[in-house]
Amino acid sequence: MTAQSLWKPQKVHVNLLSRISVLPTSLTWFQTNFTGIWFGCFESDHEIQDHPVTMLTRFYPGGFFPLHGHPGGEEILVLEGNFADETGVHPPGTYMLNPEGFIHRPYSEEGCLTFVKLRQHGGKTRQQVRTNIFNGSWQAGIVPEIKVQHLYEQADFSEKVWIERWLPNTQLVNVVETEIKEIFVIEGTWSDELGSYPVGSWLRYPPHCPYSPSSTTGCLIYVKTYPVTDTTARFVVGDDFQEPEATIYGIEGRT
Repeated sequence: MTAQSLWKPQKVHVNLLSRISVLPTSLTWFQTNFTGIWFGCFESDHEIQDHPVTMLTRFYPGGFFPLHGHPGGEEILVLEGNFADETGVHPPGTYMLNPEGFIHRPYSEEGCLTFVKLRQHGGKTRQQVRTNIFNGSWQAGIVPEIKVQHLYEQADFSEKVWIERWLPNTQLVNVVETEIKEIFVIEGTWSDELGSYPVGSWLRYPPHCPYSPSSTTGCLIYVKTYPVTDTTARFVVGDDFQEPEATIYGIEGRT
């Protein structure tokens, strides 16, 4: 883990037509202005729609944020420890999609690690989701060796989110997506023809990019797909997107 000082707004992996992979060993961690909070940024573009971000957030014991809202919504997947807010204490495996306007004061007594997608879920009619991937039901995937657990899909919104469980020695050949596809490795090691990606790795495949994924060890991965119609449009957060009114996660350019 590489550590630096406070985050300054910047562009990180903004070209949707580029194939991107980030290993946990190459992730740079930044301290925030809040007590006991650090994050490692996978992608960010501060020049559009007020800074959507995909990142890991590390709460050290006793770490907390002040009360704040989410005008563009957020996704949270708890990876380690217990994440807490006014809705309860959420153990590892908890997946939350908090829609536009959600307000909370998150904290962690013992410390935790979360995968977060911030300001990418605008739209006041978006459904709130709260589930645990370790307790959910599995469905058949595209081959018998892959099981799927659906987390989010809603009419009038283009994103789809699900979890995949790959058995050991599973392999697919020449997969081609029609939309952008993001993958975050939760357990095991996931591979393609360019390398192997352990727990904590994040990948993004552009549309029409062939790849041949596999897993020798077996793995558990988070998957998200969404379309892109313009290479300059970084994220689509909905027509109801509003400017944040307060500093969130210590990375806004203003208060």
